[in-house]
Amino acid sequence: MSDPILDVTALRSGYGRVPVLHDITFSIAERENIGLIGPNGHGKTTLFRTLSGLVPAWSGSVRFLGEDITRKSPASIVERGLIHAPQGNKLFPDFTVLENLWLGAFVKGPRAQRKRTIEQVFSIFPRLAERRGQRCSTLSGGERQMVTIGCGLMGLPKMLILDEPTLGLSPKLKAELRDAIETIVASGVQTVIVEQDPEFLQTLTTRLLLVSEGVVRAEIADSGGLEHQRIVEMYFGHA
Repeated sequence: MSDPILDVTALRSGYGRVPVLHDITFSIAERENIGLIGPNGHGKTTLFRTLSGLVPAWSGSVRFLGEDITRKSPASIVERGLIHAPQGNKLFPDFTVLENLWLGAFVKGPRAQRKRTIEQVFSIFPRLAERRGQRCSTLSGGERQMVTIGCGLMGLPKMLILDEPTLGLSPKLKAELRDAIETIVASGVQTVIVEQDPEFLQTLTTRLLLVSEGVVRAEIADSGGLEHQRIVEMYFGHA
């Protein structure tokens, strides 16, 4: 069996003196796409921020493609192909769609290929092609989320981390975004996705992990077979 693409072992981190992650451990194999579910405020976003170097790890390790990246800088982690598309609006609002996307390819390798990559982004998100010259402050929430994911793709990710990509979106936009993520997965980019709607993850992921109180509490190996009763059991512990 080949080594995991991402291997997280006994990872602890938090803010100030307040711990959030408590010895969290999991791994992701080649060609796996993982969904994370769980209550709000229990460590999912902190996990992503720690994996991407935005929050320092207190202890434990993160290995990506066989290399220890636990204490690498965020830019160095992006260079290695582990890219985090964060929750919420983190764009430059007065920059255009095109300018924000260019900034997603700031490291050397992706920067050299950005003309080709941006056309791929526009093929996944045709709406962004139509709005390429529009300032991001004038976009809808769904369009800003498309730009956020597009910026991640501009970095040529080997693994793309998506933190609640459908937060606050209408059912129509959620369906549109799911189709776009399916296209990204089909292109060979592995994904890790946090979602409050587990049904959204069914066709996108091969395995679900329940994160609660800063640890992985349970997993479902076949997310395509997810049933409502199993979700209830994972969230609330019902037999």
